[in-house]
Amino acid sequence: MIYSSSKGLSTKSLIITAMFTAIICVLSQIIIPIQPIPFSLSLLAIFLTGALLEPRYAFLSTLAYLLLGAFGLPVFAGFKGGINILTGMTGGFLMAYPLMAFITSLFYQISLKLKSTSSWNKLNHKTLPALGMVISLFICYLIGSLWFSYVADTTISYALTVCVIPFIAFDLLKIIMALSAAMAIKRVLGQVI
Repeated sequence: MIYSSSKGLSTKSLIITAMFTAIICVLSQIIIPIQPIPFSLSLLAIFLTGALLEPRYAFLSTLAYLLLGAFGLPVFAGFKGGINILTGMTGGFLMAYPLMAFITSLFYQISLKLKSTSSWNKLNHKTLPALGMVISLFICYLIGSLWFSYVADTTISYALTVCVIPFIAFDLLKIIMALSAAMAIKRVLGQVI
């Protein structure tokens, strides 16, 4: 973890949480306009947030992102904002973000704790965080597809066909990018921030 603290919310933890909220806001604007769900780098930001912050701060950072957007700031993909985005067809995917960051971070924490055991090896150290990201992505797909099918008044299979299947390869690539970036950032910064 780039930032981990057993204390309550400190000024430093709030600043770092806000910094990751800003990173999510910026990466969410890098989009490829595929309809009906824009392909953005927001998931990459969510995975990085989970990889670099402890679970509670990862959750708070992504929740702050959603609240900023809900209050109308143009932080969602395509510089959109407002509660209508969260209640619209893509809202379920967005609402899954805090849970995704939390789960990703939790798997990283478990990986770090198990790293000190004698049976732990480098492959496991990389596999467990990747597994956390895949599980969190599956949860995002599930929540997002259920929400999409409800709002669009369509079937789950249609929601999966439109909202999930076209994005699986891109999202797996984002996981690989996030794992690589997180390792590089940890190597360079360590516990600096």
